[in-house]
Amino acid sequence: MTAPPLGPLILAAGPNVRIRLRVPADGPDEFRWRSDPETARFDGRAPNKEPLERFLDAFAYELAYGRNDREQFALDAADGRHIGTLMLYNFAAGGDSAELGISLGEEQERGHGFGREALILLLRWVWHNRPLRSVSLHALEWNERAIRAFRAVGFHESARVIRDGQVLLRMEVRREWWLLWEMEGRFGLAGAKEPHHTQGTGSPDP
Repeated sequence: MTAPPLGPLILAAGPNVRIRLRVPADGPDEFRWRSDPETARFDGRAPNKEPLERFLDAFAYELAYGRNDREQFALDAADGRHIGTLMLYNFAAGGDSAELGISLGEEQERGHGFGREALILLLRWVWHNRPLRSVSLHALEWNERAIRAFRAVGFHESARVIRDGQVLLRMEVRREWWLLWEMEGRFGLAGAKEPHHTQGTGSPDP
């Protein structure tokens, strides 16, 4: 399967996933994922309790007017299925660092390396399109599979954080090191996989 060409909405595409701008049609999926207790557990937060109509109104408002403190993107499988979200937020005052978040909302898409590929594509796009020198994230300490995926794309642990009674690992990656590692061939992307069609929602575990 060949990834679609880049276009007005698609920022980056690999053999298995693509990153694009969010659109209003993404709202119902995000409502379902954020309202699911298991997905919320992997996100380290409480599930959404807002009714659908109010959630979609807020979603549409954010798309229309944006937010100064974050950039949010949709994650699709190569065949166009919406499978998750990516976000850059907590931009430093000088604009040289930010925090990253990723969520795979569909359970059947976990464990196939889609999260790892999405992170490589996003970091590659960030280094060439934003003035960031470093990117960090916070991973739940018990989520070992996600931590392995973050390490595989260049993140390393820098601190242990307690937040809302949960233990998280702060992990960071720097632009100059990442680009050097990419030149050395560290971040190769696997070939396209056959699509999965079973139903279900689940964790954002990469």
